Amino acid sequence: MLGRIAFLLLLVGLFGPEVQSAKVDGNQCGAFNEDQMLKQGPFAVPTEQQWVARIVYGKGFEGKIRDNGCLGVLVSKRTVLAPAHCFVQYNGVAEAFSVHLGVHNKSAPVGVRVCETDGYCVRPSQEIKLAEIAIHPDYDSRTLKNCLAVLTLQRDAKLYPNVMPICMPPPSLVNETLVAQTFIVAGLRVFEDLRLKTWVNTLSRGFCQSKVNTLVTSSNTVCGYHKNPVAYYLGAPLVGMQKMGHTTQNYYLVGIMIDWRWEKSRIMSSFLAIRNYMDFIQQNSIDLIVRS
Repeated sequence: MLGRIAFLLLLVGLFGPEVQSAKVDGNQCGAFNEDQMLKQGPFAVPTEQQWVARIVYGKGFEGKIRDNGCLGVLVSKRTVLAPAHCFVQYNGVAEAFSVHLGVHNKSAPVGVRVCETDGYCVRPSQEIKLAEIAIHPDYDSRTLKNCLAVLTLQRDAKLYPNVMPICMPPPSLVNETLVAQTFIVAGLRVFEDLRLKTWVNTLSRGFCQSKVNTLVTSSNTVCGYHKNPVAYYLGAPLVGMQKMGHTTQNYYLVGIMIDWRWEKSRIMSSFLAIRNYMDFIQQNSIDLIVRS
């Protein structure tokens, strides 16, 4: 809520270091900070998980599906990935207006520097209109198979420490199992204002179906429990950590959330596995970044 916003600061000297920092290099993606990664607090700080994008519709924020909100993930300065069912309406037309980048508090005004009561000062979020929405040609609205949309922005996103694309899946990991892994999901939440992250422990599709048979899954999805029982808007990115030797060098995109359900006191989500759609993404994208 707006009540969480303490005040607006106009004096540059009062901003935290994440606001003063210079622009990010155009070849940078998936920035990894071990201290931030290990900290599981009440929210994600503005300079982590910076690829989360909020989908905006012509009449405001309201979405067209359950929980009234959708997210995407920035994968290049001009490209955002998101679930197809956030856009395709009953008449078959793909509809959306713009995306918001760099959103830390979903109730904060767009384009204004804001300081929260939690102590973080955040660069103004960016609103960029959409130029094109490419829906996967084999998308099935009934089963949500191949539920992927590639959004092309009308202009490049301005990259700062709070706005950065995620790296794409590295070729070396394309054939590795996504089951029995630990990843991170981050995004805006259904019931709270500040962006959050949590661990996700992935499970077999059969196990997920045995626990929640209404959860949408397919051979191109990965599912699992959230460590913290928090509901995210659909489209929240699932990310893994890419290592070089014994050092983690960056995050990379594993999937985007297409469905979630309560299972007793826990939340189980289903994510579309992005590595299965690289050809379609590359055909409709500009300047994707893959770390070898």
